[in-house]
Amino acid sequence: MAKKTPSIVQIGSQYWMLKNLAVETFQDGTPISEVSSSEQWSEYAASQTPGWCYYNFDESNEEEYGKLYNYYAVSASNGIAPSGFRVPTESDWNTLITTTGGEKAAGFSLKNNTNWLTLTRTPGNGSNQSGFAGNPGGYFKENGEQFDFGWSANFWTSTGAGAGQSKATRLYWQNRSAIKLNTPHGMGLSVRLIASGSVDNLDYDPTQDF
Repeated sequence: MAKKTPSIVQIGSQYWMLKNLAVETFQDGTPISEVSSSEQWSEYAASQTPGWCYYNFDESNEEEYGKLYNYYAVSASNGIAPSGFRVPTESDWNTLITTTGGEKAAGFSLKNNTNWLTLTRTPGNGSNQSGFAGNPGGYFKENGEQFDFGWSANFWTSTGAGAGQSKATRLYWQNRSAIKLNTPHGMGLSVRLIASGSVDNLDYDPTQDF
């Protein structure tokens, strides 16, 4: 199903970034503020300030899990995605889910076959048949509480879901489904970019900072 290089994976007709986003600046070079405490995360949510952090504020998590961004960073007008890529819409995710088995099965195909935790002999790992390699990076709530590292992968879309919320997709350890959620903008989720057109240089690594 998957045709991939070290940085980009082709799934059906789509090209997706192979790793979660980990940039620290917008497209115009403006820094995206790093959040270094739960209290600061809560303040950023309240003031609608763009920000990112590592789960547990631990930089060693970047390689496997990338950064967690609030939606104010994801949707900023100066752009978080490098040229040729964009934050996927809900429709993009729907296409991916359909390509990888439908809502009730796609989660298992999209989850990586390592890094997920096991509870009472129920394995969390997926098959990674799709090549998407979804890793369980957890999430931040608006108040700065952290949850689900090792248990869930949560991805922003660019599609709104009413006042102060946008659509997101969750992969969960004990569930084969791809779960669709309405998510408050002050939460911190992972981002996977999708190519906005044809991909001419598959050696380009959009996970790296500008």
